[in-house]
Amino acid sequence: MWILRPVAPGREGPYYLLVGVNYIVGRKNCLILLHEDQSISRSHARLSVVHPEANLNNMANTSVLALEDTSKYGTFVNEVRLQNKSPRILKSGDAVTFGVFDSKFRVEYEPLIISSSCLEVPVKIALNHSIQQLGGHVAKNWTKDSTHLVMSSVKITVKTFEIQRRNRPFDPPGLRRPAIILYTSTIL
Repeated sequence: MWILRPVAPGREGPYYLLVGVNYIVGRKNCLILLHEDQSISRSHARLSVVHPEANLNNMANTSVLALEDTSKYGTFVNEVRLQNKSPRILKSGDAVTFGVFDSKFRVEYEPLIISSSCLEVPVKIALNHSIQQLGGHVAKNWTKDSTHLVMSSVKITVKTFEIQRRNRPFDPPGLRRPAIILYTSTIL
């Protein structure tokens, strides 16, 4: 999952970037509003995440975050100005500055690797759709890289034992649908 985090305290954010959404950064009518900075154009830049459905089960292929400058005053990645209307693929840890003042952010990629257990087929399909939109992956089996476990009810399985042993989050039953990605780090 890609996250755009403000560097300066007091700024709005972080922004969690979903697959297939064009995030316009700008001063007016945008998904990411930076209205306090006069060097920001109305439609300053565009961020988009691509994560083909084919990548869902392939942990080696992470989602890709692209940034395109559409402004007058510029957008900078690691202090280098982007060419206008020329998309740039970002890496986790890149510093992004919109305009020439204090609209500074850092992009981060946080792996989201879901393992499910004891889910019915329609729930698994809905879960796969949600994880794909978040730019994550679905592992058939629990691995050392798995970050979350989703179950419709708690049953003691190898996966639940491993998740507790590694202190990883899972979706407790009865609190929310498994396809919604909200987690807790302890077994209830």
